[in-house]
Amino acid sequence: MPLLMKLGMWFASVFAIGAIVLLSLAASGLVRPLWIGNQVVETKVWLRIAGPLFLLTSVLMAGIAYGFRTRKAWSRHLVMIMWAAIGLYGLILGAAGDVPRELAWRALIESVVFGSVAAWYFYVKTNVVEYFRALNARKESSF
Repeated sequence: MPLLMKLGMWFASVFAIGAIVLLSLAASGLVRPLWIGNQVVETKVWLRIAGPLFLLTSVLMAGIAYGFRTRKAWSRHLVMIMWAAIGLYGLILGAAGDVPRELAWRALIESVVFGSVAAWYFYVKTNVVEYFRALNARKESSF
């Protein structure tokens, strides 16, 4: 497994666990203050706006960590889905007026930038493409 994927696996694992802990603590009222952008918000507002994104991202990160650890070829697609979901979520929240437009644009721009880097890494970078090609070949030969 390429080194950056190993690091990504550990980061995704820690993020997934940390996000679930944060959501649990926020829901129980033990974490304050909570921020959205540069604004302090009440727990209910944070859970309504940021909670679903944290939950979705933590589930995707857990899937990414599991996929990388167990050498699943589909794991790279989850990375792309995660960045697309973050950008789409930001657009939806911005269009609904739940977050300032600047924050919605920031979410979209960051997801496009990081998603583009991830696309290059997983679908263009030679050693990573060869790694996934080998995973697919191994899977096909086991049938």
